[in-house]
Amino acid sequence: MPKVSVILPNYNHAAYLPERLESVLGQDFRDFEVIILDDHSSDNSLTVFQKYASDKRITHLLENDTNSGSTFIQWEKGLRLAQGKYIWIAESDDIASPTFLSEALSVLENDKNTGVVFTSSVWIDEKSLEIHRPDHETGNRRWSGAQLLQDEFLQGPLIYNASSAVFRKNLTEKVDFGALRTFRYTGDWLFWVQVAAGTQVVRLDKRLNFFRRHDGNVSFKSEREGLLFTEGFRIIRYIYDHYPVSFLTRRETALRWARKLPKGAVPPGLPAEVRFYHRLFQIFK
Repeated sequence: MPKVSVILPNYNHAAYLPERLESVLGQDFRDFEVIILDDHSSDNSLTVFQKYASDKRITHLLENDTNSGSTFIQWEKGLRLAQGKYIWIAESDDIASPTFLSEALSVLENDKNTGVVFTSSVWIDEKSLEIHRPDHETGNRRWSGAQLLQDEFLQGPLIYNASSAVFRKNLTEKVDFGALRTFRYTGDWLFWVQVAAGTQVVRLDKRLNFFRRHDGNVSFKSEREGLLFTEGFRIIRYIYDHYPVSFLTRRETALRWARKLPKGAVPPGLPAEVRFYHRLFQIFK
């Protein structure tokens, strides 16, 4: 069986698929399978995929009869098919350095306590030109699940691009995909909360992932439609309900998010702590 299962979910990213597929199949680590899941694309994605179908590492090339409406349904399907010990969800519009898998696996294979490894990213545009290198993604870091929940995941999705991460498949046994399917855009935040709790997470200070930003990008849609707030507060509430979070951390979290909210905005599901500080900020601005 392959060491790694690469799950490649796609919807209408034909323009980016050749670069994506070349970057996956061109990894210097070779012991992997590729599971391609097309969510009933209306462009020529399948034509592009067929050009690579002869590669024996592509074990599945599946097209949905209708669009599922959720990338997380595709993730779940890919995980059911995956035979590898490790998983890489390679989003169809991103690119990876040839050493991405080997660098991530060098940590996972030598440290049984680490469950997730992700790398720093370079942001690129539609033409694959660099547009940004996030300043906060500097330095090698290691977190325990408890640290992540307290210090990182209450602020947002630390692993904001699935393409940047490799993780142990057995960690997905505790993922609630039923809950994930109720999210339009930010379910990956909840996914990483559930995967990372109880393990260690390592970030490599090597920019081996190239995260593409374009008008059709899910992250852009989430930001434009304010779903970071409306869906994000559901995830904060989930963390509060399922994991120990101190009063001080809750207060700091409430203050942080209350400052981010647009003036007058009161999204559904706003935690009481955030609502309180948000009202104070509106009064004293």
